[in-house]
Parts: sequence; structure tokens; C-alpha cells
Amino acid sequence: MLAKSDTRLQDLADEARKGLALPRLTADFLDTFIGVTLADNPAYYKDTHHWQSDFNGLCLKNLFAISQAQQDMWAPFGVPREFFTGWMKPLVKATQEAVAQGRDPDAVAVRGHRIESAYASRLRTMVIALTSEVDASDEEKAEKKDYLTRKETKLVFDRKQCDRVCETPAGQTWLLGQLASLQALEWQYPSYGQTRLRAMKKLLRSLLQVITGEPLSELRRNPYRKTSPEGTRLQSDEEYLQDCELRLLALLAHDAFDIRRFALESPNARLGACEWQTLPGSEVYSVRLRHYPRPEGVKANGKTLYMVSPMINRCEIFDLAPGKSVVEGMLQLGYDVYMVDYGNPGPDQSHLGLSFYGKTVHDKYLDMIIDRHPEQQIEVMAYCMGGTLFMPYLARRIEEAELDGKEVKIRQVALMTTPIHFDDDTSGHKPMRDLIREHYDPAIMQAFYGTSNLPPQTIESGMHAIQPGVAFNVAEGFYARANFHGAIDDAAPFLHWLNSGTRFPTVAHKEWIEKIFMGNEIWEGRYCLPSSQKKLDGKPVKMDALNTADIAIFDYRGQRDPIAPVGSCLSSERWGSTRENIQMTRGGLNRTIEKNIGHIFVVSQKLLGEYLETVADFLKDEPPRHQPKSTAAKKVPPAKTGARKRTPVKKAGDSGSQTQ
Repeated sequence: MLAKSDTRLQDLADEARKGLALPRLTADFLDTFIGVTLADNPAYYKDTHHWQSDFNGLCLKNLFAISQAQQDMWAPFGVPREFFTGWMKPLVKATQEAVAQGRDPDAVAVRGHRIESAYASRLRTMVIALTSEVDASDEEKAEKKDYLTRKETKLVFDRKQCDRVCETPAGQTWLLGQLASLQALEWQYPSYGQTRLRAMKKLLRSLLQVITGEPLSELRRNPYRKTSPEGTRLQSDEEYLQDCELRLLALLAHDAFDIRRFALESPNARLGACEWQTLPGSEVYSVRLRHYPRPEGVKANGKTLYMVSPMINRCEIFDLAPGKSVVEGMLQLGYDVYMVDYGNPGPDQSHLGLSFYGKTVHDKYLDMIIDRHPEQQIEVMAYCMGGTLFMPYLARRIEEAELDGKEVKIRQVALMTTPIHFDDDTSGHKPMRDLIREHYDPAIMQAFYGTSNLPPQTIESGMHAIQPGVAFNVAEGFYARANFHGAIDDAAPFLHWLNSGTRFPTVAHKEWIEKIFMGNEIWEGRYCLPSSQKKLDGKPVKMDALNTADIAIFDYRGQRDPIAPVGSCLSSERWGSTRENIQMTRGGLNRTIEKNIGHIFVVSQKLLGEYLETVADFLKDEPPRHQPKSTAAKKVPPAKTGARKRTPVKKAGDSGSQTQ
């Protein structure tokens, strides 16, 4: 079938070049003309397969294993190891250069990105050729639609030009040539399944309908068309085609056909809603402590908020854009806000392990905050991996405080989609753990990334493997909503964050995989941290210290989160103020909020608003100040504070449920 399509395409192109006019081109004819390629996912895969990259990886893994075996065999005879591993040097050098420059070290993936960019560029060229600017009406000027490019004009599809390419020999030759070039790109693409290119081809089909002025006759092949659950039309053909036009015009006005380039280069993709300064003296390698001043007119509430970001993404997950910023919301509540920014680690950090990022950094920054606000309690908010590493840190800090007779300033911790339990049975992490068992080789990782750190693209490939079709879904969702006013600008900051990850220090990554993700050491009480106390230094952290100190823990987790499944976000169910922690309770006890959300729910203003409201209510309940056991006998016990009356909570319906 594919071969016949290629032959038919060539015959039609030859006829057009000879000046033999074809009948007026229809949407169905052009849809048949572009044919079916792997970009259409004809096998209906639910995930994405980067088959060339996977094949290269398998070859590399086998060659590396052979070299290791040869080295071990000949080492007793004095044969230098370089004799067997010399073939790797140019590959390692190329990898290091790519990581240093922020490029993907996978040459096949880079080629795929170039094909996507070329495909997007051709789509843009076609739309430009078929549009023109006309005077905008007064009403349109007032509405300021997305597709307006200037104050007095607007972009529209030129129907005369569209008719020309459908009816005249010269126009047909141009259009068929453009489609042939796009099909050639599809055949060169090194991936199949639910790919970004599949989303772009759906956009192409939408364009073909606009050009011909008619929808495809087969309803299910109409991209982005609104239908009922029974599969019937919810829009007239005219309404549907108008939406298709608006979508393409908006993408052209924003130069957003190439999503990756748009995300990284668009002026609308700037990250951050709030001003901040680096706290003087906080810089350690690439790590620094941000301080967010309160806006004018906001009264201080006398509390400090310490925000702990994940290491594998930029910390702006807490501060994406106005209206989508956790920081913005907490500043309005009057907090003195500080946030850990891990930066983008360079080669000089490749040797640093989790004890640096999960102990040294927090010790330094919390002490700095206490010096600035000696009378204030510190409340902690942590996202994903940031919270995973912070929980054993807090337990160790409590252990140290008990020995020193010092007060622990931290009494409440709000965790956002934070995994803490890793196993194959109930945690939900089995897919990723299986992926690690099959593909992760610490020796290869050390050989290629030992001095350059893991690039974000490598981390991303692992994340995509447990989120079937995520690359397609993100692109498809972006294109599908592009016809709505403001949707493209609204998506820009998140897309920028998604496409601008940070490097992961090599040793820290190795320890994360082996000790936490595969070893489950935190949950099983075997995770060790250094300490200023000799009695504790290098010893396993006693996580039950969180119980003895009566820490109030807030767990916010999502039922649609494959990165931090609900079965792994269990801190509030095991540690802290867990007594009677079954129904909705108050008075400083733990809370577990489970919603029908995904991992990065903060991109939704509605979901973020729900989170801020819930976490603010949790933080209102202030547990009693911490009193070290070593000094408790010397002090008069504080008067008991009565807990507020327990209030049952209504279930949140489709939004999820709350159990506290």
C-alpha cells in the first residue's frame, strides 16, 4: 500500500509538471495523496519507539561488555585497557562536547529534531503562501484576537490563492511538490508510534481542509473536530473549518509551528512571575538560595517558607508565570519566601553525591535563614525529588537537635507529588524500575558522563518511557488549543520549562538510582547521611524522628501521576503527626490530599488555586514549638492546646478525594 502511494504521488507530480491540469483538488484526494507513513502510527502504538536510538544503544552496550570482558581476560598479561577501550574515546569526547553545549548527545535524536523543525518550517511556508493581510474591523481591533499581527490589519486565508493551488496546473504543481517534500521527511524520521511528528501531520491534514474549503468525508479523520461520545458532529462544517483557520493563523502569528523553537525563543515564554535576589553568601558551585521579597502592601505573617525544588528540573516549577506561580500565592499570604535553586551543574560538580545536595546545602541555607529570622518558625514546601531528599534530611536534623538540645524550627512540611516508597508491588514504580534493570548500566554512564554530568535529554528519555505518548500528547494538546484566544501565550512558559531541563551530577544520579529508587533505603531505614555529631555521622537516618518531633506533614498526590504514583507518596501516612490520621482532622495533624491530577498540576490555574487554598488551610494549624528531649526535664511543660473540632470533608467528586 505504501509503495502504491509513492508511485501514485510520482505520477501525479509528473502530470502536474507537464501542465496537464488535474480536476480541482479535494480534501479527500489530498489526504490520499499524502499517503500513510509511520508518522501516522498505522499500527496504533500507545507509546513512542525511537528505534534507531534504541538499536544504537544496544550495540554500544554489547560492544562495551565485550571490551570489558577482553580487558579482564588480558589484564593479567599486562595488556593496557586502552587497547580494548580506545574505540570509545571519540564517542566520549563527542558526548562531553554535546553536554557542555546543551545539545542532546544522541545524534539520532538530534536528526529527529531537525526533521521536526524542517517539517514545521514547510508547514509555515505553506500557510504564509496562502494568507494575506486585510484591514481589521473595529470590533476585531477591540477584541485583539491572537491572529491579529498589527493594530490595523489581520491575517486571513486568501481564498483566491487557495483556489489557485487547487485548480491551476502551476498551483497544483506547487502544492503537490510541498506535500511530496513533507512525505520525504516523514520517511526519514527515526521514530514511530505516538510521536511529535504525528501531531504535526494532523496539523497538515487540518491545513489541507482549509486549502480546499471542505472537511474530510470520513469524520474520524477530521483533526480536532468536536464530536459527541457517540461519534456524531457537534459543529457544522463551517464552524469546524473556521476553527481550523483560526488555529493555523494563530500558530503563524506566533511562529509556533515548531514547538521546541517557540518554547525556547518566544518572548512570551519567559519564566517567572516574581522578582528575586540571590541571598549573598549562598552560592555554592551552581547552587544558590533565592529570596523573594514580599510585594508592596502585603503584610508579613511572621513566618518563613523554605521551598525545595527538584534537582532534575529548573526551580521555576514553583514560579512559572503570573497566575501560575506557587511563589506568587505564598507571597500574598505574607510569607518570607526562600527557594533552593540548584542551577545547571557543571563538570566541577560531577563528583558530588546526594549528601551534598540533600544535607550540606540545606544545613547552610537553613542556618542562613535562621540568622535572618531568629524568631520565626520555618515551614517547608517541597516538590517531587526535592521532598524525597528533604524528608531524611529533616529526620537527621531532628536527631542532631536532640543531641545538641536545640530547637527544631521546622514544624510543618508540605509535599507536592513526592515519592518516598519504591518497590515493585504497591508503589507504582515497577515500570521505571524494570526500565532501569533493562537499560541502566552504571559503568557505561560513568564512562560517558563521569566528568560531564547527565544531560536533561537523557533524563527526559527515561521519563518519557513511563509516560506513553507524552511527546505526542503535549504537541497535540498545544495545536488543538491554539485556536482559543490567549492559549498559545498561556502555554509558552510551561513549554519553556519543559524544554530547558538541567544537568544531573553524575555521582548524585548514581546514588539516586542505586540507593533510593532501586534500594528503597529511605523507606527501609537504611539511608545514611553525614552529620556534625560523631554518633550520627555516616549512620542510617532514623526516620521515626519525624514522629517523636511531631512534625505535621502534608502530602498532595495525583491519581494520574506516573512519575510519583499515589502508592509511593506515603510520607504523611507513615511519619509525623499520624495519630487518628484517617478522616479530615485539624489541630496540626498530617493531611493526605489525593486528586485526579498529573505530576505537573501547577500549570493549571484552577488546580493550582485548589492546591494553594488547601495548603494554606494546613499551614494555619501551627503545631506546638519543638522541645528537645534532652532539655525537656529542665523546662516546665507548655500548656496543652486543644485541637479544633474534627470536620468531615465532602469528597471532591471527579477532582479527587481528601483523606487526612
